[in-house]
Amino acid sequence: MKKSFIFLVAFLVACSFCSVSFAKELKIGYLNFLEVFNEYKKTKDYDETLNKKAEVKEKELKDKESEIEKMQSKLNVLKDKEKEKEQQKVEKAAKEFMQLKRQSLIDLKKEKDEKMKEIIEDIDKTVKDYAKKNNFDLLVHGSAVLYGNSSMDVTQDILKIINSSAKK
Repeated sequence: MKKSFIFLVAFLVACSFCSVSFAKELKIGYLNFLEVFNEYKKTKDYDETLNKKAEVKEKELKDKESEIEKMQSKLNVLKDKEKEKEQQKVEKAAKEFMQLKRQSLIDLKKEKDEKMKEIIEDIDKTVKDYAKKNNFDLLVHGSAVLYGNSSMDVTQDILKIINSSAKK
């Protein structure tokens, strides 16, 4: 009985050493996703393109609005019969203006959403490829990290990779 107890204790001690020897050290890193998103060349290029499109739409809407204002100012000078016809034209133009404005906003928002989705997918793919290539077990968003050694921050590495791929 004593021999079997000693054997069992020796076996358990040996097993505990085996589990320690097979344990793997985890490689963990973090990145500031927002910084990567904002500094990504594709994001900057798209912001510039979107701003130009918005300016063009805004100018188009201002021109249409000033045209409606001119039509309204002419109403005061017209006779009642003509005034009624012109009032209908002004109302129709105002309605078209509101539809154009609404459609412009919808189109810009839809385009922005599509581009943002594309940019996020690019970043996500780059992060996953980087993690696999560099044998990371875990990469987390920097805002979720209360403390992390700066050597674990891979933000600049990801930025270099993604911006170099965007130039091609």
